[in-house]
Amino acid sequence: MAAQTIIERFHERVRLHPDKVAMRYKQQGTWQDITWGDYGNQVKAAGKALLALGVGHGDKMSLLSGNRPTWHIADLACMSIGAATAPIYITNSPDQVRHVVEDSDSKVIVVENNDQLEKVLKVREQLPKLSKVVVIEGYKGDADASFVMSWEDFIALGKDLSDSDYEAATAKVKPEDLATFVYTSGTTGNPKGVMLTHGNIWWTCQSSERHIPIGDASKVEVPNEGRALSYLPLSHIAERMISHLLQTYYGTTTWFAQSLDTLLVDLSECKPTYFFGVPRVWEKFYAGVQAKMAAADPNDRKAKLAKKAIEAGKKVTVLEQEAVARGGKMADAKIPVGLKLQHTVLDKLVLSKIRAAFGLEQCELALSAAAPLSADLIWFFHSIGVKITEGYGQSEDNGPTSWNPPDAVKIGTVGTPLAGVEVKIAEDGEILVRGGNVMAGYYKNEEATRETIDSEGWLHSGDVGEFDQHNYLKITDRKKDLIITAGGKNIAPQELENRLKHAHPLISQVVVIGDRRPFLTALITLDEEKAPAHAKSLGLEDPAALCNDERLLKDIQGAIAEMNQNLAKVEGIKKFRVLDRDFLQEENEITPTMKVKRKSINEIYADAIEDMYNKESPEYAGASAPVRK
Repeated sequence: MAAQTIIERFHERVRLHPDKVAMRYKQQGTWQDITWGDYGNQVKAAGKALLALGVGHGDKMSLLSGNRPTWHIADLACMSIGAATAPIYITNSPDQVRHVVEDSDSKVIVVENNDQLEKVLKVREQLPKLSKVVVIEGYKGDADASFVMSWEDFIALGKDLSDSDYEAATAKVKPEDLATFVYTSGTTGNPKGVMLTHGNIWWTCQSSERHIPIGDASKVEVPNEGRALSYLPLSHIAERMISHLLQTYYGTTTWFAQSLDTLLVDLSECKPTYFFGVPRVWEKFYAGVQAKMAAADPNDRKAKLAKKAIEAGKKVTVLEQEAVARGGKMADAKIPVGLKLQHTVLDKLVLSKIRAAFGLEQCELALSAAAPLSADLIWFFHSIGVKITEGYGQSEDNGPTSWNPPDAVKIGTVGTPLAGVEVKIAEDGEILVRGGNVMAGYYKNEEATRETIDSEGWLHSGDVGEFDQHNYLKITDRKKDLIITAGGKNIAPQELENRLKHAHPLISQVVVIGDRRPFLTALITLDEEKAPAHAKSLGLEDPAALCNDERLLKDIQGAIAEMNQNLAKVEGIKKFRVLDRDFLQEENEITPTMKVKRKSINEIYADAIEDMYNKESPEYAGASAPVRK
């Protein structure tokens, strides 16, 4: 029988391609291989161990670890016996860990190391349903042996169970069964447990294949040589779909990055054929290129050639975009023979080397989602031959709602709805979604489920958007983030924030303030990579001192004044404060996928915000980030 769940597909991969490499990870400087055969044996061993612990169909297991092969193994082992996984971000505090473990009714939690174990031990008394903690590495056996065990001892528990016990549990898994939770990143309030079934996952994989294929998954007997690098939190649905679940669906190979700090090194060694980056990652890549070009001697031959190559790439991109705007594909672009020849030569001499600097020289599918990506930035990457396809969705619909077709990317949009996904725009502009990817609901939260999914099955996204004549979706704002000024004017902050981000090269993040206020203000942070060089050029030893430097403040004021000229008076930024550091995840200012937590920032920087609404305060000034108490 053809596979109907990701678990059945996994067993197909193990049976058909036992010697093909499924995962690669670095150990003591050398890449190690795990074949599909190895993978299958380890999942079976972990599944039997869970059964030995009393975890079975319908039970729950939390997973608190960074990206590593054991994450995939534990996840599939749990799902394969009919239990459901509740992944947790490793950056979460002990209380945030408690919330997920408690809310999900987890009986067992698998943690990466002693640091993560300590978080669980701190809240143990508040988790009566939690019976066991399994530590993947580094556990010395110094905690309560009835509660904590090493991964090795955990695996040993299942050795007395027969393979038939595991196979019987696996055979019971049905498409309608709960497969996993995705706890929303919590930009407001406690995270809610999105319930995704095996059917949700399988449907999304099949729909994605028809829209943004990574090969032909139907030919399960043919090995897929695709590669992806896993580096973003696997607790996030996008990374989990791309480097884990879709990897299983297609039979590609997932490489595990050592850390975010080694991303470029790992990319250069992996040379992924498909790559997913949140906007902040693409922004950092772009900033690196811009910094190198700015530092180069303008008369240098290589610098001149690089600018010429990028300009040629941009001319080609313009023609490709014109073809897509006519309803065609990028390949339909009518490129003059001279430009085509020039671009081909410069691509080989220059642009291919720029792509190689990112490790993306073999990348056939470059993806971005999770937050809006600047159109200027996408233009740049298209110009150097990295055709970023931007998409849109949420945890509540298993990741994707719409995506730009790789052969017909329309810059400035998030593409067309995936096959089988219905999308419509409500009267107030909200994007509504219906399809097999839409969640079963929020766990133990019927009220929130009813608020999000209506009686006709439409998921209310909370985002505002519009379709163009060719059915490409454009996100115009976040419904819940709309600012209503004291004068009653509705203002979309994201549009202003994106404009301001590109008004000055040193600006990193912007949060526009103004709800129920008489005018708009902004909190601004500086790019941590560019700030040191700029501070040095101004004779400042400490980059944090830039936030109070009159020269920079006036420069940013000028950029804001120029931006305000093209806005209605009520939409203009009247005052701003530059902070002495960027927003931090550990300070609860941004989510693990680098989305700004507006509610939290409004609370943390309440003093700086109030100061901007003081009649006597200056239009601009610096502000120190509050010290954690």
